[in-house]
Formats: sequence, C-alpha cells, structure tokens
Amino acid sequence: MADHVLGLKLALLASAFRPGIALVRTLAVLLVVGGIVTGILRTLPLVELDDAGHRAALVIVPSILAFALVLAPLTSGLGSAMEPRRFAAYPIAPWRLARSLAVSSIIGPVGLIAVVLAVAVETAWTADGVAQGSPGIAAPAAALAVIAILLGGLYLVAVAALVSVSPLTERVITVAARLLVAVSIAAAVTTVVLAERGQDEEWLATAAEALAASPLGMLWAAPGEAGAAAGWRVAAGALMVIVLAAGWVVVVRRMLETPQRHREAARRTGLGLFELAPATAGGVIAVRSILYWMQDPRYRAALVALPLAPVLMVVVLLVAGVPAEPLWLLPLPVVALFLGWFSHNDVAYDHTAVWIHVAADTRGAADRWGRAVPPLLIGVPLVLVLAPLLAMPSGVVGAEPALLGVSLGLLLTGIGVSSVSSALGAYPAARPGSGPFDQPPQTGATAGWAQALSFFATVAFMSPAIVLAIRGALGEPELLETAGLAGALTGFGMLLLGILVGGAVFRRRGPELLALAQRV
Repeated sequence: MADHVLGLKLALLASAFRPGIALVRTLAVLLVVGGIVTGILRTLPLVELDDAGHRAALVIVPSILAFALVLAPLTSGLGSAMEPRRFAAYPIAPWRLARSLAVSSIIGPVGLIAVVLAVAVETAWTADGVAQGSPGIAAPAAALAVIAILLGGLYLVAVAALVSVSPLTERVITVAARLLVAVSIAAAVTTVVLAERGQDEEWLATAAEALAASPLGMLWAAPGEAGAAAGWRVAAGALMVIVLAAGWVVVVRRMLETPQRHREAARRTGLGLFELAPATAGGVIAVRSILYWMQDPRYRAALVALPLAPVLMVVVLLVAGVPAEPLWLLPLPVVALFLGWFSHNDVAYDHTAVWIHVAADTRGAADRWGRAVPPLLIGVPLVLVLAPLLAMPSGVVGAEPALLGVSLGLLLTGIGVSSVSSALGAYPAARPGSGPFDQPPQTGATAGWAQALSFFATVAFMSPAIVLAIRGALGEPELLETAGLAGALTGFGMLLLGILVGGAVFRRRGPELLALAQRV
C-alpha cells in the first residue's frame, strides 16, 4: 500500500513541472525552498556553542521554522490530490491509509526542509566545544522533530478540511497560512541577525526558554540540556508524536466516513474576492484594483521591475567607493517611494471602465480609498518586515525607527500624492490587455510633467524627515527617532489629505477623465 501511495506522490510532484502557470508556481516554490535550505546550510555550521546568543538562536530558529513547516501544507489550499477522501472509494483500512500518507509526506518541499533542518541542528549541537548539555541525544530528538512536523502538517490540513464549510473559509485559511509562513521566515532571519550582532543575548535567552517549554521547541532544546532534563524532553517529544499519530488515524477514519460539507461546484460560482470586501463602493473598488494588480500585465511588470531600481543604485554606489554597510538603509525607502508613486496614473489604466465610476456617481473619496488599497497591502507589510532586517547590518545604531518611519512615510505620501495626480494630471496609458511595454502613440508633454511632479512632490513633502534621517545616520543618532516619527506622521497626514483632495478633484473632473479614457 505504501509503495503505491509513494508512486502517486511522485507522479503528483512530477505533474507540477508541466508547462503553464503551474510551472511558474512550481519554480517560485523551488526558489523559496532553495533559499531556505541554503540559508540553513550556510548559517547553522557557523554556530558557536560557547556563545549564549548562538545557543539561544539554535533553539529559536528551528522552532520558528518548524511552525512554518507545519503550516506550509495549508498554503496550497485544502483540495489536495492526496487528501484521505480521495481514497474513500477503495477498500483500504483507515490505519493503513493513514500510515501510507504519513510515509509519503516525507516527499516534497516540507519533508526536504524538515530533514535538512534536523540534520543541520543535530550537527550544530554535536560540534566540538560543547560546554554543557547532552549532544548524544541530538539524533533521536531531531528524528522525532521531523516526524512531528510531518504529522502536524497532515493533521492540520485534515482538520481544516473537516471544519471548512465554504470556499470562502478555504481562501481565508490559505491566505492566513501564507501570511504566517512569511512572517515566520522573517522572524527566523531576524533572530539570526540578532544572534550574530551579539547585543540582545538576554532577550534571546528569554525567548529560547519560553519556546523550549512549548511543543515547538522542546525537542530542539533537548541537546542543550544536561542529564535527566534532556531525557524528559525527548520522552515528551515521543509522547507528542504518539498523540499526533493517533489523532491522524482518527482524522483519516473520520474523513473517509464523512462527506464534504460543501459542493465542489461552489468553487466556481462564488464572487471570489468580492465576497471578502465590505458592501461599499470603496470596498468593491478596492477588490477590483487588487485584481488589476494581480492579473494585469502592466501592473505585474512594474512589480517585477520594482526591486531593480534599488539594486542598481546600490551597485553604482559600491562601484563609486561608498562603504557597503550604510547602503543597507537605501533599498527599502527607494522601493517604498516607487511603490507609492506607481499609481500616479491609475485612472488612465482603467481605460473606458472608468465610466462605471462616473455613471454610478461614485464618491471621490471612495474611489481614492479603493485604489490605494493594493499598494498599501503590499507596501505596509513589506516595510514592517524588512525595516528591522535591513537596519541591523547597516552599522548605524538606532536606525530601525528612522528606516521604518521614513519608508512608511514615503509609501503613504506617494499614495496620497498619486491620489491627486491620477485625477488631476491623467495622461494616456497602454490599454488593458496590452503588453507591459506597449505605449500609446502620442502621450505629449502631459506624461512627463505628471510623472515628474508626482515623484518630486513626494520627495519634497518627505524632505524634512529624510534630512533628519541622513543627519542621524552621519553622526547625530539622537535625530533618528525624530526622523522616524516625522516620516510616519507626514505619511499619514499626506495620505488622508491626498484622499480628500484627490476625491474632490476626481468627482469634479469625472466627465473629462471619461473623455480622456475614450480618446486613447
């Protein structure tokens, strides 16, 4: 039985490499998996067990990654081809099916990362120079940790499938899992940076102690304990694995006997993201804008090119002889600036679809708020996650609040300015469905001044905070917190002002904007 299920799992993985959109997703997953595996293999061999921060990170990082790996199967949805219900028509005993599915779960990205993580952690704990602990117990602890991760992922997906009553519930679970996995990876990277910096050992030790007392970290912390304490942790881990295995068998039996609680046809008849939006004009426009940013090649090309500008700037400055450490502070503000500025001609991208807004007599502020949602959804989490990560290696003490506030201010100010310029200075844009590099025949001078004014207006409004941040980084550290606060307050103020002014301009110039859209 197990060999047949393994064959099915291998065939399923092979099908992911067929040409099409599935291949693109597969390559993206492989890129993420390769990055995580590379990070594990390059980082853990550098652990120094006589360093308190490194020892704490050796508990924290595997615990966080284990949490992400348990959630990872949820990120691909709940309708897996290896779901136990798929085998309900065959005369297979539930315990045999549960065992076979558990064995096959080792094949795949989650199994690969779990095994690499366990081996790397075991190697780190058994290295020379261990001052205390029981390194000999690392191998059984690592093996139990891998089994717990695989069973936990299977169990979680199965329970989620049982409680899911609608496609909307499935989408919410999938999106939440993706966000938690992304945050977990960012937290693991942050922990590595903190441990390497060597200034937060007390905080790391407290976090490691808390995780070591939880199911997430007790097995990873076992090799660092001495004598009976290590044995008790492994015994508790073995008990956890037994409970998960028993629960997995029970869930498989329940899924084989219980039909699905909603029909598959419901997946194709819902309103999609519109079901998640509030029943307001702004909510509907927000969802429509999100779909544009997700599916329109004009938006996708801009998002793909977004990281290129800071990379090129950093390369040029490095070639010019600028020290590398301060340049860590440059990419995030540049990305935030361009992300906020990108929607400066958002109305023209609607083409003739803007007539819906005009004909429905949509409130200008609702239109502005709706169009601001996609860059906010992308930019705000990006700034919150990357600001502390990029500030730490910069060598500037206390740079985190300045980088966070200035980046957030550039994003919000850019969106506020774009909310005005997209209604006041709209110019012809490539039509929907056109390639990302297609351009209208004659854009005239309007395009140039609209782009330049919206860009430089954003920089001008943020210039006080930017100047304070630069002065703080160059030797006046007391100004860094002020720069962060000034940047954040400027951003929020300009966003609100831009929404109000842009809404009034949009409502007044609605017929002119419609005529412009019909002319291109």
